[in-house]
Amino acid sequence: MVTDVSDEKLKQVREIIEKIANSRDEAEIKELEAGLRGITGRADISASDCFEYWSYTGLTDLAMTFLLPEPVKKGLDDDRLAEIIENIWFARYSCSETHYQLKVLKIETGLSNISDYIYYPDTVGLDPDAGVWTIIEKILEDRNKPPIALTGD
Repeated sequence: MVTDVSDEKLKQVREIIEKIANSRDEAEIKELEAGLRGITGRADISASDCFEYWSYTGLTDLAMTFLLPEPVKKGLDDDRLAEIIENIWFARYSCSETHYQLKVLKIETGLSNISDYIYYPDTVGLDPDAGVWTIIEKILEDRNKPPIALTGD
């Protein structure tokens, strides 16, 4: 895992998420949201992230996503980037870890559509059934390229 999270913090965040998901009282939800932001230290968390979370993730994964720090650019070398891509491609990370590592790749490569390379390679000019090494090569080739300017008529 990216970082160690205390069991107590994880428990507190899980409880708040559940309370938000089950509440219909706007004032209570705002108060719970403030508590969630306080525990996690993340102002970007919204109570709406907790509504019906079970339709796209598990309670622990959502709590871990909230507790993981925002990644910062570290200048990772090609081998480390390849390792991260490979681990995502082979589903070796939990849901929250995958989400975090996609953010790392986005910051490190400058590719705002980094998940397309891995999950939808045909949208970036690769075969839809491209293998992991082809995807890695394409990401490393395309990273930090200036975006293509679209011209209008």
